[in-house]
Amino acid sequence: MTRPTILGYLAQFGSFSNQSEVLCTQGLAYLLRTHKEARSALADKVKACTGVAIGNGLTWLAEAVQEDGGRPDLEARTATKVPMVKIEAKVGAELLPEQLHSYEADLRKRNPANGVLLVLVPTSQVKSVMKVIVRTFNLPENEPWRVNEGRPSGSVVVSIITWDELFSALRGGEEQRFCHELEQLQAMYHVLSGDFIAPLASKKDLEEWEARETDFLHIVDQATRRLTTQHALYPMGSETLNGASPESLPIEYRRRYVCPCKYDGGSCFSIGVRHSFEEWLTPIWMRFHGSTGRFERIRQRLSADATVQALPSDGHLWIPLHVPLKASGEEMIQAIVDQAEKVLWAAYKDD
Repeated sequence: MTRPTILGYLAQFGSFSNQSEVLCTQGLAYLLRTHKEARSALADKVKACTGVAIGNGLTWLAEAVQEDGGRPDLEARTATKVPMVKIEAKVGAELLPEQLHSYEADLRKRNPANGVLLVLVPTSQVKSVMKVIVRTFNLPENEPWRVNEGRPSGSVVVSIITWDELFSALRGGEEQRFCHELEQLQAMYHVLSGDFIAPLASKKDLEEWEARETDFLHIVDQATRRLTTQHALYPMGSETLNGASPESLPIEYRRRYVCPCKYDGGSCFSIGVRHSFEEWLTPIWMRFHGSTGRFERIRQRLSADATVQALPSDGHLWIPLHVPLKASGEEMIQAIVDQAEKVLWAAYKDD
């Protein structure tokens, strides 16, 4: 495994990770402003993705303000300030339809030819982002998409590109400084996106999980993204739980809800990070809230299934999801997904 560079190392700390999109897009803007090789490589990638030739002489700006107040993460302008490309970049945040409408409308208004709107996302978010774009503009599922084609004000080509595809396109540069700075940006992105999660060496890492809370939150974030297939991605939230005893301090549960409509439209569950019940050694827990639809039927099925460890507490049902030791980040994420799907099958197998 490649050791992260200094920026990749620093990105593990909270003050960095709270601004993941800003850091990554500002870093990309810096490369595009500073290195002609970066501009040329991105222009080639845009043409390959959309069929639109933009050239490499554009000026790239971060968070340029539109007339409607919108602020795309990156914008490429001509010398006469005509926007050619807008990029909305995501690392962990959700893509909003109003962002797409705002950027598309601004491109159509100010660019008489073909504007390009790229949505830059982690590979794990491609399917969910595609659904948002298709719903927002009422388009077919095959990309690239051409919005408002045939109208006098021009059309906008919309396409999705992943961060890994972008880094691969930029990697052909030869100038030493550019190659080094691209490596730093890529290392920082992989840490902030949760792609770089160091293996758990022993049970001690689980006992002292708070020292690596950000890693466990990344695992929950990525696992719940994969489990969300029937609706838009819900935000990560936090709630305060009662302690294990009246003398105990309250417990924070940082979680995301998922509603598996293919099983039962009225039932939802959450997966999140919290202090473990005493007899278990994992910070990641799945919960069926006592107020969720058909909770009693779910409780009876899970309690009767010998393959599922279901613990009642405060009127809810908690299931420990075990994080494997000495596994890669991808293996840890998939292990949580697999365990959750096993629980769901047991909860809904007769429906």
